[in-house]
Amino acid sequence: MLKLSSRIPTSIIKSKDFIKTFSTFKPLLAPKNKKDLEAKKALEKKQDRRDALKKLEAKKPANTSPLFMTIPHALQYLRASEVGRGINESSITIQTPILKDRGVAPLQGAVRLPKPLKETKILCLTNDEIKIKECLANGAFMAGDSKLIDDIFNGLLNVEQFDKILATPEIEPLLRKVSKILGPKGLMPNIKRGTISDDLNNLILSTLGTQPFRERNNYISLTIGKCNFTDLEILNNILATSKAFKSSISVTKSKKPILLGQTILSSTHGPGIVVNF
Repeated sequence: MLKLSSRIPTSIIKSKDFIKTFSTFKPLLAPKNKKDLEAKKALEKKQDRRDALKKLEAKKPANTSPLFMTIPHALQYLRASEVGRGINESSITIQTPILKDRGVAPLQGAVRLPKPLKETKILCLTNDEIKIKECLANGAFMAGDSKLIDDIFNGLLNVEQFDKILATPEIEPLLRKVSKILGPKGLMPNIKRGTISDDLNNLILSTLGTQPFRERNNYISLTIGKCNFTDLEILNNILATSKAFKSSISVTKSKKPILLGQTILSSTHGPGIVVNF
């Protein structure tokens, strides 16, 4: 490979014009077309006006919408739309628009529905009376002390009705006499399986599970019930969902407030109805 000096005369290499031609500075680009810039600004202003109108609409009470109904009234229409369909084919869904500035991270989180979509029957065994009350309050189907173990042993309590059995460590030795009953059914509490713990409340919550949600295309859509749920059960699930959405908003960083738009309650084959949220 030839050296640069052997191909170009020394006098030219030393000249200032030659040095400038090999400059590493970024060249200046020609300014963009003014029409393109003006068109871009016009689109941004149009979008800002649309966002402002959406925020104004979001601040209005839900009952100002022509599609508004109270939740019990809305559920009557939605259930009527699902007549003749199976329980597993029809569900109640809530959809909420999220109004926020561009660039703000999407809302996400999880909600523990008071009435789960899938019922899980849990039996909790502990000799602590306080823990028994806490287990029942947190969603356990049944909770009790060692007397329930005797009932299982004597065949007075049918364990096939339970999906899972949880226990505290002090009651573990008493479970040995029912191991032949619980073991074949996969219900025998075990430390390795994580079904024996002092913190039964945490085990119950993790077993019952939570319903995750995530904002997509400026909307959050979440199934909150089945058509065979009572009005009170669906209402409690809606309240829990509203609390979870607002909690997610409170921990999301944004220069301007994030707003929830008019919330729509709908069923699998039914219409969308605006409700209070």
